[in-house]
Amino acid sequence: MVGYNESMLVNEIIRKLYPWVHMQRANVIRGTHDGRRLNTGLPKGFPDLFGTLPAEKNRYGVAVPVFIECKLGYNKPSPEQKKFIADELAKGSIAGVCYSVEDALALIRPHLKTSRI
Repeated sequence: MVGYNESMLVNEIIRKLYPWVHMQRANVIRGTHDGRRLNTGLPKGFPDLFGTLPAEKNRYGVAVPVFIECKLGYNKPSPEQKKFIADELAKGSIAGVCYSVEDALALIRPHLKTSRI
């Protein structure tokens, strides 16, 4: 889609997952109005989105952290992003790389009390 960018995908995922997961956008590095780069303090490899799947909405009965790295087209996650996701999966978090809203729904769906999403 012409003009479609990763920021648009991030916003779509936030809106679509809102009934189940309240996602927050993570900006690791931002540009300031005068062109300088500002590091927000998040570690290198931190995903674009993070949030929590509340206990009352999942099959586990406890809140579960959620991390989503958003990519478009043939873009691949960096080694740091892959490591972050692998580390979080090992801790029991829900984490993955999503190339579409459908990918994000598929990431969350198995963890919900109901499969209707």
